[in-house]
Amino acid sequence: MSKANDDTRPVRGMRDLLGQDSAGFDTVVDTLRKVAQSHGYSHIETPILEFSSLFARSLGEDTDVVGKEMFSFIDRAGQSVSLRPEGTASVVRAIISNGLTQKLPQKLYYWGPMFRYDRPQKGRYRQFFQFGVENLGEGAPLSDVDIVSLAYNGLTRLGIKSKLFINSIGDQASRSAYKAKLVEYFSKYEKDLSEDSRRRLTTNPLRILDSKEANDIRLVATAPSISDFLTVEAAAFFERVLNGLGTLSIDFSIDRTLVRGLDYYDHTTFEFKADIDGQSLAIVGGGRYNGLVEQMGGPHVPAVGLAFGIDRIMLAYDASKLLAPPLIAVLFVAKGDEPMALELAQRLRKKFNVVFPVEGNLGKRMKQCNAAGASCALILGEDEIAKNFVTCKFLKDGPGYTSGLERAVSGDTLEEFLTQTCFSGPNT
Repeated sequence: MSKANDDTRPVRGMRDLLGQDSAGFDTVVDTLRKVAQSHGYSHIETPILEFSSLFARSLGEDTDVVGKEMFSFIDRAGQSVSLRPEGTASVVRAIISNGLTQKLPQKLYYWGPMFRYDRPQKGRYRQFFQFGVENLGEGAPLSDVDIVSLAYNGLTRLGIKSKLFINSIGDQASRSAYKAKLVEYFSKYEKDLSEDSRRRLTTNPLRILDSKEANDIRLVATAPSISDFLTVEAAAFFERVLNGLGTLSIDFSIDRTLVRGLDYYDHTTFEFKADIDGQSLAIVGGGRYNGLVEQMGGPHVPAVGLAFGIDRIMLAYDASKLLAPPLIAVLFVAKGDEPMALELAQRLRKKFNVVFPVEGNLGKRMKQCNAAGASCALILGEDEIAKNFVTCKFLKDGPGYTSGLERAVSGDTLEEFLTQTCFSGPNT
């Protein structure tokens, strides 16, 4: 294949969003945005590019994300910068650098592309999209309940069937005791562990529980459970979270293997999983991270957050069922009718979506209207302009009319006619 042909292909692990995929993406994001706002969250936009040290500091030098998966390069100033692999670190950086730790709580949502140099597969791309929610400044169990319910409400509105799995990794005292027990357990099988897990045995044994290696998974299945090491305070915190979910009638399963390996995580951790092509895949993940702001140089700030994996949600969401937006076409008959038709299209766009084809003869432009999915075409010619009416030709069947039917409609009552005849309401 020639270099010119290579240039026309997307980079491996990245893709274009077109047609129904693009419409589905917009619907998912818009739905999640409305749900986040209904929970009192406001929008934040952070840069796609950050200093590499930000992620090394927040995620850890020995994580696969930092060590193997980041898109990093040296800029012209000789500084190492990276495309963001996740959104939480950037939000926390923004909170600190903008002095917002003095104005807590900060309840923020964001969406956009993230980047990881990982093996591409269905639902997992090197450029992937997340919708994230972060609550910084609230440390009560009810905040955990609220953010889990936000995820539940978002998936419910999208019509996605999912299951909630939840766990507690306790407070610092709980994890210290648990880590010691994990080291004792895995040390007996050190020779059977993967290379990465042997390294993690001395750096952070909790990360062994996240391993995807088959032999590690087998050993993890019989490893000690964090539930046996929760302090009284941590157990009480978790119980209040579960009681809150019960109050909201949100079903859940406790998964004792659901453990976040990073040091700043504590207490609640959760995932929503959906059945996608016969596999149970996580589509939302989150948890409490009370130590991150302090780890990144700020004060101690309790925090809890989540991220929706939009790419996987798109696999579970049936975009083919999207209702096309109401669309009206405006057509002029002859060149001299163009100004009035242009004014009509502009007027109708205050209430409706309007397509205004301009190339070709009337028949060719009518075909363009049909291809665009317009419900009706409003035709303006010399006679219509002189008598202040439009010819409405229906392009689809609907209540009270059939495709091909034509009606003469007064220009003074056109909007009312379109609303009552073609659509249930403007922009619906």
